[in-house]
Amino acid sequence: MAHKDWSKASEIELIEYIQQQHFILREKLQKLQTLIQGAELSGTLNSLREFFPDFKTKLENHFVSEERILLPYIRQMVDFNNNRGPKPQFHSGSIKNPISQMEYEHDLTENIMLAKIRDITNNYQLPPNSGDELKALYDGLKDIETNLNEHIDIENNILFQLAIELELNLKHKK
Repeated sequence: MAHKDWSKASEIELIEYIQQQHFILREKLQKLQTLIQGAELSGTLNSLREFFPDFKTKLENHFVSEERILLPYIRQMVDFNNNRGPKPQFHSGSIKNPISQMEYEHDLTENIMLAKIRDITNNYQLPPNSGDELKALYDGLKDIETNLNEHIDIENNILFQLAIELELNLKHKK
């Protein structure tokens, strides 16, 4: 299946895709947490059982921040730009402020949290004589990383740039 070229998508299409991905990622994170809690983990893999709940909680909190603050504001800007709503009032001065926070959290996710999971799992290299349960866990972790990297790329490099540009264009619109 070919990947969609998100650089040609509207802000609303991007928002809807991101919200859909949040839902999917939450489900995957829950399945992985259940797998981790029930798995026979030994050695360094035991640290995965300790680390994963914090990783899951931080991601879920990040999703909530986007869904409650950033994405609704972008929708309001789009509505105003299309003469379908009032001029949005943003309590943080500029959309650049929450975007900076989201980008900081994206950086932590990619360069700290996912790196730690790769380190714990030896870059997802299964130990000798691994069973199906551990293989499913590693496959799930790799899948989460792939999904998150794509998700972060779409937000950082497409949606956030569109939102900043839209806000600048709307500053003088009445």
